[in-house]
Amino acid sequence: MALHNWFLPHPDTHKKAHLLSWEGLVIYILIFILLQVSFSIVGFSKPGVLGISANIDQKKLIELTNIEREKMGLSRVVENEALDKAAVLKAQNMLSENYWAHFAPSGKSPWDFILGSGYKFTYAGENLAKNFYNSDDIVKAWMNSPTHRDNLLNGKYKDIGIAVVEGTLNGQQTTLIVQMFGTTDMLAAKPAMEVQGKQIAVPEQALDNQPRLGTAVIAQKPVVKPLLDPYAVSKTAGISVLVLITFLLIVDVWVLKKRGVFRFSSHHVAHMALLSLAAGSLIMSGPGQVL
Repeated sequence: MALHNWFLPHPDTHKKAHLLSWEGLVIYILIFILLQVSFSIVGFSKPGVLGISANIDQKKLIELTNIEREKMGLSRVVENEALDKAAVLKAQNMLSENYWAHFAPSGKSPWDFILGSGYKFTYAGENLAKNFYNSDDIVKAWMNSPTHRDNLLNGKYKDIGIAVVEGTLNGQQTTLIVQMFGTTDMLAAKPAMEVQGKQIAVPEQALDNQPRLGTAVIAQKPVVKPLLDPYAVSKTAGISVLVLITFLLIVDVWVLKKRGVFRFSSHHVAHMALLSLAAGSLIMSGPGQVL
């Protein structure tokens, strides 16, 4: 198989370059599989080398939250020291137990951290986020998720606590964001908490045996900035492949026109549509997740 056939249409059959065929598709898939496998190996063998370096501000998150609440005519939530502490302890627990969820593998629940911080709530809620580059994108992501939006815009809340904690999660340097809401001045038969769009009544046992987590925030290990951003590498690789395919399509059209055999067909439309969709998805995508 001649090397130039990978980049140029076949001189006799005018078949498209191999890099525009299924053979090329297999190569692109293998490249991305190799990338992901490499990231997994590095994350396992050298925890913290991979990760995202974020610039997230706790105070700005609170302000952005209140801006969204005011747009809907809701009262502002006020930063509460106990909820701040609860949020930090929840984030640190996710790192220490290596999980990304509202409930810990050990059985700890969101209200355990709130009650353990000394905040006696009648109604509370929790939003989580990780691996965002800035504060604005976090609040936008919460607002774009119906359950997180409803939690953020819940008129019952009076207080807020925010934690931004960095550490190693699943082998990668990760920035965790925990948003805790609460109120203590409502009449309620039983305290309840909003988690992932569901209102959960706090068990009697949790109220009777409230864990005491102390007054000081648990000391964090020194944070080492990651050497490589896996998301940025994957995105760059994806864009590079799209640029290569676009270039090969242009060369394909140019060569076939010179040979006098070019015919615009539905295949060209399909190629351009897929390229546009893939490019748009790559450009608009981000590494952050909300829960």
